[in-house]
Amino acid sequence: MSAWPDLRRRLGPRGGRLTPQRMAIYEAVVGRTSHPSVLAVYEEVRRRFPALSPATVYSTLDLFARLGLVQEVSGPVRRYDGQAGVHINLVCRRCGRVLDVVDAELDALQRRAAARARFQVSAVRFELHGLCPRCRRRQSRRNGGR
Repeated sequence: MSAWPDLRRRLGPRGGRLTPQRMAIYEAVVGRTSHPSVLAVYEEVRRRFPALSPATVYSTLDLFARLGLVQEVSGPVRRYDGQAGVHINLVCRRCGRVLDVVDAELDALQRRAAARARFQVSAVRFELHGLCPRCRRRQSRRNGGR
């Protein structure tokens, strides 16, 4: 099934035109677990659209984030998360790697918290920052195994 109708509806009048370049940028992020950087999205999409500029990718991803179509993941490198559903992003503060953790209890927790406060949730974002296993091993080796 094509994502065009859904993206066109979600962009609505606030998001402007749905161009093939915007659709390609959307497809480069949404539904993936890789949390691509702006540069990675640019490099992927420019294969199909050689005249595409990095500025177009930046502005389009910024628009998509403002409209709630993707989430910007904070960290040493600007990355984007196109995963739907409640999950935690584990962000490595050293290498910038982002890992997803999906847990049904997390969804239940955010629903209970919102219901308890009678709060209408429009977006959910959970991020934990620290060191990934690879960077922890490297740090341990540098510190003599401590």
